[in-house]
Amino acid sequence: MTFWKTFAIATAIGAQAVSAGTFGGQHTLAFAAPSKIPSVELFQGFPDPAKIDVAEYCAGKNVIVVGLPGAFLPPDPSQQVPGYLENQDALKEAGVDEVLVYCVNDPAVMQAWGSDQSIEGSMVSFMADPAAELTKALDMEMTHPGPPSVGIIGRCKRFAVYAEDGVIKHAVVSEGPDDPAGDADPSATLAEGMLKTIKGE
Repeated sequence: MTFWKTFAIATAIGAQAVSAGTFGGQHTLAFAAPSKIPSVELFQGFPDPAKIDVAEYCAGKNVIVVGLPGAFLPPDPSQQVPGYLENQDALKEAGVDEVLVYCVNDPAVMQAWGSDQSIEGSMVSFMADPAAELTKALDMEMTHPGPPSVGIIGRCKRFAVYAEDGVIKHAVVSEGPDDPAGDADPSATLAEGMLKTIKGE
């Protein structure tokens, strides 16, 4: 049965307070993550990719950071990115300045996927985390044995983080015991789900 781990993250002095998610409504979970967006570099663009310090990039803005298992992977072509594009007005009304989507892929792949998803001129930006530095810093590595068995290796979980001026306020992860990539039900990380999370609904 698919389940969702939804975490509301509130920062304190030098630490964070985390509300627990559940496995099937029975077992509570702990979620270890930094209270701020970590200072690591992502790559943007191709063939001359810029190196972007994510912490500096998110400073002074309200940003949703969406980590996905891979470019062009299901169910993204029909749900994940299009939903953020279609809900830009609602996101802006909620105070969101930008949506940063990244995968553990090389910048050429992310550039191609960005073109495929028609993100140019939108509030959605695509970046690449080829060495999984941001993924590891956020403790979002997908370690389930299923994906590597089909050649999906070293990727990040399907998750979304909402940060204000670099400070993490909310985080959600979409996965299930037999669905480590959150393909069956990514709703927690979709635009509609994040809007509800940000609004506290």
